[in-house]
Amino acid sequence: MHARMTRYQGATPESVDEALETKKGVLPTEFGQTEDMKGVVFLVDRESGDIIVMSLWQDEEALRASEDAATRLREEVTGPGETASVERLEVVLLNVEQAGQFG
Repeated sequence: MHARMTRYQGATPESVDEALETKKGVLPTEFGQTEDMKGVVFLVDRESGDIIVMSLWQDEEALRASEDAATRLREEVTGPGETASVERLEVVLLNVEQAGQFG
């Protein structure tokens, strides 16, 4: 399994809420609703405006195949004064007790 970790920095608390509401439930659709996408995790620090999005992919090939869609999505959600950085990682351990939507 592989992951793409995107860190957005510099958002206001209002834009954090707006970004989460706008993208809630549509992220898999934007990546083509592929079964190769195994999950997504949104982590938020409302005080600093940092958002980390980690998408999980069946394998490196699936992650690479999603790069164009991921780039478009980053460009759409990154506002003025915000930055986005990306890392691609191999998942060596994943243990999830409960999966689902929170909030």
